[in-house]
Parts: sequence; structure tokens; C-alpha cells
Amino acid sequence: MSFNFVSNIVTSSKVGRRQSSTRIGAATSRASLDKPGVVFTMRYPDDTGYVWNFTAAIRDLASADLREHANVYMAFPKLSGNPSYRPQHLEPVELNCYDMTLAGRAAIEQFVRAHNVKIMVFMSALSNTVCLGLLRRLGVRTINTENDSFDPRQRDGFFKKIAKIVVRRVLRMQQHDLHLANSIAQEQFLLNYQHLPRDKVILMRNSVDSAKFHPGDRAEARAQLGLDQDRFWILAVSQARAEKRIDCLLRVMRTVIDARPDKPIGFIYVGDGAPAMQWRQLAKELGLGESCIFAGRQDELLPYYRAANLFVHAAERESFGNAIVEAMACGIPVVASAALGPKETILDGKTGALIGLDDFAGFTQAVLCYVDDPEMAKMHGNNARAHVDTAYNVVRQSKEFAAHIQRFL
Repeated sequence: MSFNFVSNIVTSSKVGRRQSSTRIGAATSRASLDKPGVVFTMRYPDDTGYVWNFTAAIRDLASADLREHANVYMAFPKLSGNPSYRPQHLEPVELNCYDMTLAGRAAIEQFVRAHNVKIMVFMSALSNTVCLGLLRRLGVRTINTENDSFDPRQRDGFFKKIAKIVVRRVLRMQQHDLHLANSIAQEQFLLNYQHLPRDKVILMRNSVDSAKFHPGDRAEARAQLGLDQDRFWILAVSQARAEKRIDCLLRVMRTVIDARPDKPIGFIYVGDGAPAMQWRQLAKELGLGESCIFAGRQDELLPYYRAANLFVHAAERESFGNAIVEAMACGIPVVASAALGPKETILDGKTGALIGLDDFAGFTQAVLCYVDDPEMAKMHGNNARAHVDTAYNVVRQSKEFAAHIQRFL
């Protein structure tokens, strides 16, 4: 995440309470309004998968510990009728909590009043991108989970740094009631660069559901996906954004394949977004052909993890990296550029390899080491699974999450 220094807290003009287009009637009739309401806000429609499924799942699990004390909702901008994740412990509603228009603010106010909402939990939401002034006036406390990647090389001049300290630590403006950092690096960024108050920043590491993401039958997964059983499959999963550097991975794959002409090697990229079309063209130009598969968006990633021999991640900015930890939970070693998130999650030389951010020659050699040594790949994959079980347990995170919310109930 990054704050716009010149942003101001959004103040609410008086909004008339009028009928909104959100689907809240059924929720209103079922809610027991003697309990306070808690709303988890989602940025995308409920049929959007990828990391949003993880985001929804961890909020759903936390809700299991909140339901005794609160009515819990998950607000989507749109309910499609075909959700990619089906909550078990909370109620989905159609409400865009990131809509700053007059109509959007009116809908938010109506929902807050109708459902006795006391807490809203946002995701990577800058204080000037949500109706913070309106929510404050309505008595709603806000929590922000900090998930966005950031550039650790950012630096401010002296006067901007002092101004941030005054605005955020002295005047205590431009902030939520609580910021939950998903990694140690994210926590340090919020404290040392964004200069948020120490008492408003808490470390809550991301996790993975290792009951779902666990090793499985590789041959079965490959048969399900229609993959060549004999290839050494290398997998990358990410949103298609420039900083993920899938183009660099394609060049690494070309070098790896050329270096081992006697071994069948394949590369799978799961993800979609604007740059993906350019990456497809690059794969053609590199002559990767059938060695390279662009799988596009996939709501269910488990068979891809189970089918792979190795996971690779070349992002230059990464605050955590959910896909890395999911892959490790499935018993796959990971070769990754040493962005801040992977430096925390990967045990170099035990669960994978960490390579300098721009050292793609080193990245290539690390991949070749796993191609050449299947026993090492298996051993590091087993280590990775054990590491996730110990350090990134979803039950631990969901209970921490619920406890942070209960503070404000």
C-alpha cells in the first residue's frame, strides 16, 4: 500500500437517507439488531477468484468466532449468483463500501443504520479512498488489512517526513482505527515510512488453509489438467501485473530448456490481466510453443500446485505472496526473487531458493539445480509443507483476526 501524502480525511456532507439499490432487505429481516454489526468489505464481485477467495475465506473463518457477539456480513459490489467462494459463517450482501459517490454514501449510511454496524474491515484501503468521515459520524470503527506490495526503496525528503509524523502521529489523521500488517516487512513499512502510530499497527501474518492445500497425487492432477505426465512442470501463479515479471520468467524458461535439451520441461502460468497478452506474444517469439501453457484465470488452484515439480516467483515487489505459501503447503519447493515477502516465507536452501532481485542468471541456475536433482526437490518440498504447518496456520490467523475485531465490540 501507499498513502498519498496530500490526501485529506474524507468528510461527509449530510446525506439524505433514501432508498438504495443494494440487496439488503432479506439481511435486515433476518438480523438480530440487538447485536452490533460487523462488515467485511470486498472490492470485487463475488464471482472473482484468485487471492480474493483467500481473502473471503479468512474473513469467513474469523466470523465463526464473532457470530456469538455480532451479526457478520461480507459486502460485495455485486452478487453474481455464481460466487467463487461460498461463506459458511457470515451473510453476503450487495453493497459497495468503496463507492464515494453521493448515491454510494447514501447506501452505506442506510446499511449502517439498518444493521447497527459498528465495525467495517477494509482491505488495503487508503484513508482517502473510503467514506471515513461518514463512518466516523455514524460511530463506525474501521480496521484495514494491509496486503498491498510496496517499494522498500521509497524515501521522503526531510520536510515531507516531518509533515507525515505531525499529521499521523501527533494529529492522528489519515488512518484507520487499526492497521493489520500481513508481514514483518509490511509492519516496518507502515511504521517507518508511513509513520503511523505504533499503537495502531499490529502484525497479523497471512496464512494458508493447509487442510485444503496439501500434497496430492501428481499423476492424477496432471491427468485432470491434461498435462504431459513426463515433463518437469514449473508453475507460476500471480495476477498479471508488470511487477510480477512473468516476461523475465519466460526468458529464464527459454534458457533452462536450452540448457537441458534431453529433459522435457514445461512452464505453466496461471493468471490474467492486461500484460498477459504481451507475455503470450513473447512466449511465441521465444519459441516456447507447447512447452509453455497460459492457463488464464483459475478459481481452483489446487490441481496446478499438485501437478507441478517446482514453483517460481520473480516479483520485484511482494509484501507476502499467498501463492508461494500455498505452493509450499502442497509440498513444492519455491525459487523466488528475494522481495521482502518471500524473504520471510521461504527458508533459503531448505524450502527453496532466494535469488537477488535482478539476478536472473542465478535464478536460472537455481531452477536447473531442481531440474537436475529430483531428490532435493522432494526433500525441500517436504520441508516446505512442514514449515507452512508450523508458521502459517490459518486457524491461528483467523482467531487473531477475530480477537482484533472484538476489541472494538
